[in-house]
Amino acid sequence: MAVSPEGSEIYKDLFSDQEIAALFSDRAHIRSMIAVEMALAVVQGEAGVIPAEAAEKIINTEFNISPEDLSEGTAKDGIVVPTLVKLLKSAVGGDDASYVHFGATSQDILDTALVMQLAKVFDIFEIRIASLTKTLATLADQHRAAIMAARTRSQISTPTTFGLKAANWLMPLIRHSERLEQLKERVLVLSIGGASGTLSALSEKDGIATARGLAEKLGLGLSPLPWHNQRDTIVELGAYCALLSGSIAKIASDVILLSSSGIGELSIEGGGKSSTMPQKNNPALAEAIVALSKTNIDLLASLAHAMIHNHERDAAAWQIEWLTLPKCLITTGTCLNHIQDLIGSLKINSDVMTSNIKNTHGTILAEAATFLLCGHMNKSEAGEIVGAACTKAITTKTHLFDILDAETSTNINWQQAKALDQHLGLNDTFIDHTLEKIL
Repeated sequence: MAVSPEGSEIYKDLFSDQEIAALFSDRAHIRSMIAVEMALAVVQGEAGVIPAEAAEKIINTEFNISPEDLSEGTAKDGIVVPTLVKLLKSAVGGDDASYVHFGATSQDILDTALVMQLAKVFDIFEIRIASLTKTLATLADQHRAAIMAARTRSQISTPTTFGLKAANWLMPLIRHSERLEQLKERVLVLSIGGASGTLSALSEKDGIATARGLAEKLGLGLSPLPWHNQRDTIVELGAYCALLSGSIAKIASDVILLSSSGIGELSIEGGGKSSTMPQKNNPALAEAIVALSKTNIDLLASLAHAMIHNHERDAAAWQIEWLTLPKCLITTGTCLNHIQDLIGSLKINSDVMTSNIKNTHGTILAEAATFLLCGHMNKSEAGEIVGAACTKAITTKTHLFDILDAETSTNINWQQAKALDQHLGLNDTFIDHTLEKIL
């Protein structure tokens, strides 16, 4: 088994998202940190915090820094930035080198570099969520009349439609889209606080100019104060990943159940194969989504420890983020990719849905029968009559309403009441209300 799916040629397509993983590669990490350092020099040069000539020299220096150049120092220091800054200064050379990383600290660079990477991840999430939302909306609208059995606690309950099931899949995605916009405001925020969160190496004027200028230069928000030891937004992002992947896994889980042997209301075209059972058409992508979602829940539990951040900086808490957050994001991206492929491979078997309902011998309408009888007796008495009739319907394989027609003396037209579309409640209204949310 591979140590990490991101680096596994065997498992990367099943358990990883190469587009998002690339954003967290060593080289992407280096580029992001250098981009922050260069922006810092530009802003400070323009504001007169450092000499303009020094800023010009810094931003025009070519840096060729590889991951191998940083590994030894990182292992020694427990953080990559000191070695990075040393190499940047060496490349700049002369007196101008002293203005590299001026007034900043390692955490400013790492946190801001992370935020810049997260902005790209958010763009990817936004595009994929929008695409998935559109796909689910189409399913909900097109299949609003596809009557199937609802199942509560894994037992057939009442009639519903596949369109309403898809609408239930859709609504959380609409909320996740809204959450993402809210999350951007809280997460895409500059980190600049200097050694201990006071920006004490700079004067008040220079500190304010640096913070405001850098936020504007990088297109980031500006916090009222440095957030070095405030890790709630990072953990909130992990929670968002768990929520989003969980909603996707709910869809995948439903697909697994509805496509299982004995139900067959959905089919997965091109499913996974067995090494020894040629008849199998396994829900491979759906299973992977569920596994990835559960992994995200576990990752969130680990990431939450980062909230307990001692004093002004705590590397032990901080490093937990490095170990977990990229995996949360990659896992979520993988779920978003897989669910689109899974839905695209689905075949809705309306004939099987109808057959499964028929096999209930009308007991799927037990609730409807009870409330029809309530017009003639109290609900408890109606429930007892319908309960006994349900047992008889299953035993004799006779439609529930035929039994009630024969055994009750009411003016209820039981034969007319057999029509399933009379018992869908607010099916169309609920679907319409959901679709209105994305119009």
